[in-house]
Amino acid sequence: MVRLVRQARSGLFFLITSAILLTSPVSEGAQQKPASPDADAIISHLNQVITWYRRVVALNAGAGEPGDVLYLDNAHKLATQAVQFAFQSATAQAALLNSHNNQGQAQPPSSEATGSAQEQNIANAVTAVNNQITQTQSQLDDLEQQLAHAKVQQRQQLLSQRDALKGQLELYKAAQDALHRIAAVGNLGDNTSGGLLSQINQLKQSVPEVFGSELTQKGNSPANAAAAAKSSKTPTAGLISQASGLFEQLGDIRALDQAMSETLRVRAAAQRLEAPLRASLHDLMQQGRELINQPPATTGQVGATHQNFAALTEEFKQQADASVPLSQEMVVLDQCHSELMEWRNSIALEYGRALRGLLLRVLAVLVALAFVLLLSSLWRRATYRYIRDVRRRRQLTLVRRFVVGFLMAMVIVVGFISEFTSLATFAGLITAGIAVALQTVILSIAAYFFLVGRYGISVGDRITVSGVTGDVIEIGLIRLYLMELSGTGIDLYPTGRVVVFSNSVMFQTAPFFKQLPGTAYAWHEIGVALLPSADHAAAEQKLLAAVTSVYSEYQHTIEHQHAYVERVLDTSITAPQPRAQLSFVDTGLELTVRYPVEIYRAAEIDEKVTRKLVETINNDAELKAAVVASPKMRAAIKA
Repeated sequence: MVRLVRQARSGLFFLITSAILLTSPVSEGAQQKPASPDADAIISHLNQVITWYRRVVALNAGAGEPGDVLYLDNAHKLATQAVQFAFQSATAQAALLNSHNNQGQAQPPSSEATGSAQEQNIANAVTAVNNQITQTQSQLDDLEQQLAHAKVQQRQQLLSQRDALKGQLELYKAAQDALHRIAAVGNLGDNTSGGLLSQINQLKQSVPEVFGSELTQKGNSPANAAAAAKSSKTPTAGLISQASGLFEQLGDIRALDQAMSETLRVRAAAQRLEAPLRASLHDLMQQGRELINQPPATTGQVGATHQNFAALTEEFKQQADASVPLSQEMVVLDQCHSELMEWRNSIALEYGRALRGLLLRVLAVLVALAFVLLLSSLWRRATYRYIRDVRRRRQLTLVRRFVVGFLMAMVIVVGFISEFTSLATFAGLITAGIAVALQTVILSIAAYFFLVGRYGISVGDRITVSGVTGDVIEIGLIRLYLMELSGTGIDLYPTGRVVVFSNSVMFQTAPFFKQLPGTAYAWHEIGVALLPSADHAAAEQKLLAAVTSVYSEYQHTIEHQHAYVERVLDTSITAPQPRAQLSFVDTGLELTVRYPVEIYRAAEIDEKVTRKLVETINNDAELKAAVVASPKMRAAIKA
């Protein structure tokens, strides 16, 4: 029994050792020669072709011309054909290498064949172990049946055999587990390091659009759709869009130059790969000629010659299957290079036209700006030459700035921007934000044109704004500057302060007072208290005559201003002159005499009127007796 167990263990050791040796890597000294460089060249060529194909597919019709779409479509089709020919040749070369390996030529075995032999050896070992497990389990079942019916003297021997078989069965199961682990590692290695054909298939999966029937045949690739959309886009005429299109065309020319250079490199690689195949075909043809030129042979030699011809024919077919697609690939690459060259020339021609258009547009913008500046200069010279009024000259100068600025902005906008729809939307949003943020400033600018209008104010006018009276010293685009006047009654004098108002005060509810256009006079009045028993008519006549005598000294100035007002307003207004009115007041009867005075001579005129009234009252006893108290001089209209 001990000998049986030892034999089983030795057999198990042999199986496990064989499986491990078959799946272990060969030592450095016993390692086979590396694979032929032809296999590396094939994979390198496929990678280069795929990279070139993706570069060509990434191209787009930048110029936007209908012909560019045709160039792009032709380039895509030729690139697809070149990739298909490259893979067709690679597959044929892989089969050729495999054929050489099977015939025992000087080519090293591929990793795929080695992997298949290892898998077979492992499978044989697993099968042997499974058979041993089945056989041992059957022996155990037989021993169990014998133990059920065994006698006492045989029972001990049967129990020893059963224990030995159980140990052997556990050992076999351990071996089975070890072999399964080795098989799992072998499968993992097969999946990660396949042969040349598997690598070709993996590379083929990286370009599914080339070998997919739907996209390739229908030509509805995303690149074509993008190119059609791009070519159908209407070119814009703005400087920004033209410059952007110019840079895009320059980038397209550079991309086409790179694609053409890559095409030449791929063709050179295909030519290097095809050269040994062409030489091999030439050798095969030479061998065929030598067989034909051999002298007549015997019957046995004829059979050998037929076999040689058959072998040469099969070898020639395999070599041709690998060489012809490479030749076709080179032809397609030449056509693709020519197509890319024509496309590049087309875009270069369009680039030249676009550059000339851009330069002409820049020149047009410069000419338009020069014209606006010339117009501004002529406007300025005409204003200073023909306009003598300083106020009107300043107004025209300010209007010139607005007009010139607006025209220059329009020239720049029209020259640089072409998408007016988006520009209008953007301008609307910006305008709304500016209107909210600069509401007061905008109102002030709008009010400025009311202030300088036909019935507006000018420097030197006396106005009253929000209870402040003053003389206008400057009218700005946003602010109004007044020299503040203060005093009581008719005595107004400068305070030495300048009051600044925003022009938007024109739109406020506070009253805004100003002189009539072209006038510089105000109304003053004198109040004289009379006795109820006095001769009111005589007193009114004497006092009015005294005031009228003073008024006659400057009457012509007031009448001249009145005539100007009627001419400007185009309406009839009662002429200003002294008037007297008798009325009841809190203290009794009062005679009020109103008279116009020149604003800038008001104090002088009021002094003359006062002296004249005092003289009239003192020289007339009857009038002096009728006057109850001293006369009071005041402004007819509160400032």
